[in-house]
Amino acid sequence: MKQYFKYVFAVIFLLGILVSCVKEYESIEVIDDRNVKEYIQKNSLSVQEYNGTGIYYQVVSPGLGAEVQYSELTPAIITISSLDGKYVAVDTFSNGNRYYNYLGYFNPEAVRVGIKEVLKKANGTIRIIVPSRLAFGRNGTTQIPGNSSLDIVVKVMEKDKIPQYDDYTIKKYMEKSALTGFTKTSTGIYYKIGQEGTGSPITADSTVVANYTGKLLNGTLFDRALPGSEATFSLTSVIKGWQQAIPFIKQGGSIRMIIPSALAYGMEGSSPSIPPFSCLDFEVNVTDVK
Repeated sequence: MKQYFKYVFAVIFLLGILVSCVKEYESIEVIDDRNVKEYIQKNSLSVQEYNGTGIYYQVVSPGLGAEVQYSELTPAIITISSLDGKYVAVDTFSNGNRYYNYLGYFNPEAVRVGIKEVLKKANGTIRIIVPSRLAFGRNGTTQIPGNSSLDIVVKVMEKDKIPQYDDYTIKKYMEKSALTGFTKTSTGIYYKIGQEGTGSPITADSTVVANYTGKLLNGTLFDRALPGSEATFSLTSVIKGWQQAIPFIKQGGSIRMIIPSALAYGMEGSSPSIPPFSCLDFEVNVTDVK
C-alpha cells in the first residue's frame, strides 16, 4: 500500500511540474503581439491593424502616382529596424535598401500587401510593423536575427520620376557635404573642374589614362585607380556621365562629377557594389590622352 501511495505521489508531482510549465509557456503569437503593441505605444505610432493579422500599417504619405501592379518592375527604398534595436538598416544609399524588382518578389509578404492593398499607388510612403512570425520567423536571415519583429518603411517610386528624385538627392548631398562651386549640365550632372589641364584635348572617342575614386553618396568607396596604377579606357566604353563630363578637361586636368543614376548604372545598378538607381560621386585626374 505504501508503495502504491509512493507512485501516486510521484505522478501527482510530475503532473504539477507539467502544469506549471504549461502556464509559464507563451506562444510566439502572444510574445509578438505584446512586443508589437508595446512598441506602438512607446513610440506613439498612428497605425492601424490590417484585417486582424497582427500587422500594422501607416500611410506616411499617400501615393500620388500610378497604381502599383505585381507584374511591373517597382523601384523602392526600404529601411528596416527590429523592434528591439538589434538590427538597424536605415541607410537609403546602401545596396541592401534599394530595390528594383517585380512587386511579387518583395519580402516579407507584409511589404507586398502593404504596397498593393494599403498604399496602392506609387510616389508614396508606407510604414509597416510586422510581427516576427510574419516577417522572417525564428530563423531570420543572414543579417536579421531570428524572432525579430520589424519596423519597415517603404518609399515606392515611379520610374519616370527618378530623374527628379536624383536631382533632389544630389542637392541634399551637396548641401550636407558643403560642396560649392559646381556647375549643372542640361543632363543633370554636377561637376567642378579642379585643373583644366594643358595637354591634349579629350573627345568623345578618346582613350584616357586616369586615376580616380568612385563613391556612393553615403561615402562608400566602390571603385578606384590609385596614382601610379592608373586605369586606361576608351570613353566609348564607360558610363554616359563620364562620356559627357570628362571632355570638359584636357590631359593633366582634374574634375569631380556627381552623376545621376540615368547616366551611371541606371535602374538596375551594378551588383554587388552599386545599388539600383544610384547617383555616383567621382573624382578623376587624367594623366594621359591617347
